[in-house]
Amino acid sequence: MNNSSIRRRASVVTVIVLIMATMVQPIMASTRNPEVRAANGMVAAAHPLAAEAGIEILKAGGNIVDAAVATAFAVGVVEPMASNFSAEGVMLIYLADTKETVAIDYRCEAPRATALALEGTEAPRRGWLSMAVPGLVAGLSTALENYGTMTLEQVLAPSIRLASEGFPISDTLAGLIEDSYELFLNDMELYDIYLDDGLPPLPGWVLKNPGLAETMRIIAKEGADAFYKGSIADAIDAASRESGGYITKEDLASYEVLVSTPVTGSYRGYDVFAAPPPSGGYMLVNALHILESFDLGKKPYPNADSIHLICEAHKRAYMDHRSYNGDPRFINVPVKDLTSKFNALQRAWEINVGAMTPYEDIKKSEFGKKLGMEPAGVEYSSPSTTQISLIDKDGNMVSLTQTIAAFWGSGMVIPGTGILMNDSMINYGTASRSKPEPGKRCRLPISPAIVLKKGKPFLAFGGPGSDRIVCTNLIVFSNLVDHGMGLQDAIEAPRFFARDMSDRFQYEANMPEEVIDGLRKLGYPIEDKDIRDELDMFFGGVQAVMMDPATGELVGGADPRRDGAAVGY
Repeated sequence: MNNSSIRRRASVVTVIVLIMATMVQPIMASTRNPEVRAANGMVAAAHPLAAEAGIEILKAGGNIVDAAVATAFAVGVVEPMASNFSAEGVMLIYLADTKETVAIDYRCEAPRATALALEGTEAPRRGWLSMAVPGLVAGLSTALENYGTMTLEQVLAPSIRLASEGFPISDTLAGLIEDSYELFLNDMELYDIYLDDGLPPLPGWVLKNPGLAETMRIIAKEGADAFYKGSIADAIDAASRESGGYITKEDLASYEVLVSTPVTGSYRGYDVFAAPPPSGGYMLVNALHILESFDLGKKPYPNADSIHLICEAHKRAYMDHRSYNGDPRFINVPVKDLTSKFNALQRAWEINVGAMTPYEDIKKSEFGKKLGMEPAGVEYSSPSTTQISLIDKDGNMVSLTQTIAAFWGSGMVIPGTGILMNDSMINYGTASRSKPEPGKRCRLPISPAIVLKKGKPFLAFGGPGSDRIVCTNLIVFSNLVDHGMGLQDAIEAPRFFARDMSDRFQYEANMPEEVIDGLRKLGYPIEDKDIRDELDMFFGGVQAVMMDPATGELVGGADPRRDGAAVGY
């Protein structure tokens, strides 16, 4: 997306929806978005209408999971470039009454024929060979069945309404359509749904997707089986076969949702729960354990010293991701080693607080030698992802991240269904741990997280942003815990990114010059080409909710780098 499109602010729809929320106290400060406080429930999502869908369900008597499922379906309608009904994701649920935290993995799987055809090669970036078996419908249905109280028909109602009646598109969505205009000319279904008489629509244009509305009505009536074994599966299979694709009805019918326990860790008295492998939650835990050896809060953020330490911890955690992560059903992932505090101390000991560690030296670390592995190849990582976070008055929390891989996925819509298919096969690589195999899930850095403070509900958060996800999550969490920021301030503070396989450093333009000078003195190669815009979408869109430990109020923070909105009641 070009800089002019990225910088265009969300449309007046955001303001309208925020005003609609009742019993909400916006806390106006120096932030672009307001921090929102409420008494009963809070939803933060990458689009205000998706957040409002979750609140609608809570007001109707649904529980936190009902609301999360409704929001996740709705974001696939109003933020179609990043989610849609062919998406994959991970949902973390915290149940306050039982103090149970569960992870629901609905990540995509490699179709059998695609995996065999791509042996030793990489998938194309678009088209029918880039599609993986979707998990979203199965995953959200499983969450609803196991932990919700409502029916699919009830939670899909807001999404069906949005798709059939339409909604005014934001500046962000209009810009993303304009930036990908040529893609829309290659698929008539995509063309018919998202273009205005063959041209990129202007902000405020009402987007309708009647085919998707009908698809949702079928799912509401027949359940997830309609998508994986029924008429929708037939449509996907037929379109794939006709166009030379490899995804089949058999692939869809064999898909399974994985319910497991999250990766766990702690940081300065906070208990952290994050997405298990092959997702990247253990990277977040790993880096936090490394950072616990240092005092990041002795100077106000931003400062060169704390930024340097976050960079050093992040690069080591990401190196471990490339070395060890993968689908645990296919390979051994040494999660206990990677998240142990003893090994984190070894990693911390490697860090020179006075100088950047060159990438080549991180590769040669003693920890890597101990486990006897080397970084295993490089693969593409999805830039297009979305985050949803929810909390209710009882302290139940949900954090989920989902994606269709690149913005606009495969660029192909299944005829008559309105479903824009993912291109998640691009996330596989050629190394043994990341190569596609039938039914295998690829490794991704997505890391939705839930945090308790002294055993009590505190925070649900996460964000999109490809390789920047874990670094961004570290920045926001450190801002809250180490620097005592408010939630919205923590989200909007200047961001940066240190790549794990180079010494490159990228940052937002509002980073103070004295901080950049300090980083230069620490050895960071600062270049003009690595300066991004202020509040740049490159650094993702964190959506977060929390329970204020002092007042018990529910707090919502949403990222203006996307069309983020926090809505409560």
